[in-house]
Amino acid sequence: MDGYSPAAAAIIERVVSFLGKKELGICKTLNKTWLTLVTIQSARNIDCHIIQLPLQIAYYRRKRLLTTVRSLTIDLGYVDGYLSVPAYERRIGDATALLKGLPATIRHLKLHIPETRSVLSNSEIHFGSMALCKLLGALPRLTTLDLGDCPIALLDSAAGSQLSAIRGLKKVRWFSLGRNDLSSAATLCQLVSANHQTLTALYGRSDVTDRTLQVLCAAPKLQCLDASGSSISDDALLRLVQTCGSTLHDLVLSDCTRLTKRSISHLLPEALPRLASLDLYNVMVTTDTYHGLFNARTRWPYLRDLKLKAAIPHTSPRHDSLVNDDILESIGQNCPRLVSLRLFGCHGITDNGLSSILGNLGYLRELVVMHSASEPVPATTRGSTASATIPVETSPSLPTPVENSNNSNDFWADTPALPRNALSQQQTSQAQRSLNLVSPPSTAPSSPVVSEDDAPRSENSQRIFTSHALHRGVRSRRFNLLNLDMEYDSVCAEHLAKLSHLHVLCGRMITRHAKSLIESQFPKCKMMVWNID
Repeated sequence: MDGYSPAAAAIIERVVSFLGKKELGICKTLNKTWLTLVTIQSARNIDCHIIQLPLQIAYYRRKRLLTTVRSLTIDLGYVDGYLSVPAYERRIGDATALLKGLPATIRHLKLHIPETRSVLSNSEIHFGSMALCKLLGALPRLTTLDLGDCPIALLDSAAGSQLSAIRGLKKVRWFSLGRNDLSSAATLCQLVSANHQTLTALYGRSDVTDRTLQVLCAAPKLQCLDASGSSISDDALLRLVQTCGSTLHDLVLSDCTRLTKRSISHLLPEALPRLASLDLYNVMVTTDTYHGLFNARTRWPYLRDLKLKAAIPHTSPRHDSLVNDDILESIGQNCPRLVSLRLFGCHGITDNGLSSILGNLGYLRELVVMHSASEPVPATTRGSTASATIPVETSPSLPTPVENSNNSNDFWADTPALPRNALSQQQTSQAQRSLNLVSPPSTAPSSPVVSEDDAPRSENSQRIFTSHALHRGVRSRRFNLLNLDMEYDSVCAEHLAKLSHLHVLCGRMITRHAKSLIESQFPKCKMMVWNID
């Protein structure tokens, strides 16, 4: 493509916006048109420290590129010993004064402090808050504000008043470093209230409250919401889904501990017809809730990214919070455009469920299935004819946990033990006690315990997938990430060798023959497995 026609130039300008610095350097050597367009694209963003901003602006003015600037990426980190306190303050004032004199073309602002520590010095907080306040005052027409890499300590009353004065924001990424408090949540709510008519994406995380969701109910263009780690309630989420569900594309609810199946069960395709990404990591739901979201009657035509992990309550046995084979079969049939699927803590999945995913989803590029299930291991006690069936979570390098017949529904029964050769028995008990991996003391009478040598073993006691999961084949031809609790043998390698691209492969175990087959087909593939047999 020579780029001489206007259409070709428009395509090139669109393409170079997704390239990195190395690729842009290569594109500059093609011809004069590519050189011009790449230079203009590189000049659209000024990335520097707040102290160096006046020099960058002078350079852009000398090159006549100020009108091309669209975004700023500013480092607010304090450089100790570089300037005196008055000189440092003057330099920040000069930088913001120059920004006020620029053409009103800057729409995106990203602020960050590299290598942020949990506790900042008084100088870092003082100068960071000053720079934040003055930058917000110098750029009143922003459409994108990214504060995700800044500590919450920079937010003071002056910066809060400047944030509340901004109008026309479309995308907001809130503070994610440090411990947020009620003042930061109130400031975020005021910012959302002032920009709810134009807001399309809010990444508020733990500062999102019920009051914020109530304001978002009046946002007609809301598409993305990240409320991970927040304390929103079921009623607030239900109101938001009823009012803004038709426009939502991305919904992140991970680690929302107050949400229950009363609200999660209403996240259906009828309420969210355009949903493309759903994150329910560590949410307190059960298998019945997952069955309500993914069954034969619910079809998600636009869902591309799905992340699930049920939060297991301490008062509930583990089998109440599972993603099983029936749910995976429904996902494989009713989510045809799924690109990324990440399942964690899913102890009810077997080879059949994984086979339905791999054999039905043709657009899948990332698949992560951790902590799968297997056939239960029967356990008996000495001097008793009663037996208990307890699911055991082990790996080729982990010993079988000691089991108790009176503990079949205990949450701690499925907790993996430490590696066999890592610590001695006394050190292992101390390490488990420090990690809270030992079940709390019970008042029930003790029962005889089966030793590791006397307990019967089963061939399927290892909780790993086998080559049977690939008996339907792999419909997708390209995988950027394939992370399964699987023992990759020669049969698995033959199926994976039919792929056209495999970037990262993770698993429990791989045979040497399978490893050689995959390396011969994909020389650049990164393999991360526990054991090589």
